[in-house]
Amino acid sequence: MKSTSNAVFVLPGKIEPLQTLRFLGALSVAIYHFGALTGDCPFDFSHAVYLFYMISGFVVMLSTREPEKKKYFLTRRLIKTLPLYWGLTVLTFIAGQFFPAIVGYRPTAVHLVKSLFFIPFDRPTARATTAIRPIVGLGHTLQMEMLFYLLFLAAIRINHKYRGYIAAGLCAAVALTGVFFPTDNPVIHFYTANPYVWTSFVAGMAIYGLFKLIQNKKPPFRAHKAVAVAAVIAAVAAAVPVFIVKTSVWYDIFMLAVVLAAGLTWSACGLKSPQFAVKAGNISYSFYLIHYYIRTIGVRLFDINTPSIRNVLLAAAVCAVAWGVSWVSWYLIENKLSGFLKKRVIRGA
Repeated sequence: MKSTSNAVFVLPGKIEPLQTLRFLGALSVAIYHFGALTGDCPFDFSHAVYLFYMISGFVVMLSTREPEKKKYFLTRRLIKTLPLYWGLTVLTFIAGQFFPAIVGYRPTAVHLVKSLFFIPFDRPTARATTAIRPIVGLGHTLQMEMLFYLLFLAAIRINHKYRGYIAAGLCAAVALTGVFFPTDNPVIHFYTANPYVWTSFVAGMAIYGLFKLIQNKKPPFRAHKAVAVAAVIAAVAAAVPVFIVKTSVWYDIFMLAVVLAAGLTWSACGLKSPQFAVKAGNISYSFYLIHYYIRTIGVRLFDINTPSIRNVLLAAAVCAVAWGVSWVSWYLIENKLSGFLKKRVIRGA
């Protein structure tokens, strides 16, 4: 984009860096699941899930910026989320009845119903004796997302203009409940025991508010590229420490917020993102839910449990296969099926 004195700072209709960041977040979670291969790297790659929560906080604000969009807010979220998650939940439940050793345990019908409707419960896992997880283990992030959507829906109904402030207050109330009223009840404990999640949602909404505040303003430099490069340098500077020393979760959340803001700045300055990363980000939801199944098969077949060049290459091959399977899932379920449902359920979509 050529720099001119009339250039303004504005987010485009399609924000490519969000997809790029989704790709990087999903890849980080996959790296975490091959944790034996990361050696002495101090960064906890599982913290990339907080980036997903931030993006959700930003996107719900962006997608409801026009009052008429609030009508189908929750419906759109459910159409995007449920088909793949429900399908994997049912398939995993069936597999668990015949191959409990592979799934990790034999889920019950009660577990199935609770998983389908995002009701937390205790169950055995491969990494711990028990944990609060749905049948599809990584679906625990969707449980948090669903409660956030309900809180945000309530905020919209109360006052659309101040929905961000109201939703932030509700998120804070949930987090503080866990601080002042801890409990062993799996449902309440699950939703209230992790303040990092609710902080991430609020951070995403706050970043939207910041960009709305400065949009259509002339950047401090005539050259948009200078602004974008400065943002990327700031993101790298914030990210480097986590790969050198063990940092707190709060610092990791701060770093991810800077990375998200940098990506949005890059887009607002009119610059393009790498198309391979954008396309990979399009299927990141499918990859996020599916890759652990492929990873489990790969680890069982090839014993990818110790650091070596062989195992790193095998892990990369397993991830490549997972991306391929995820593309099929994205095309058939997220693209075709969800697109069909959206047209049938939401008039004029």
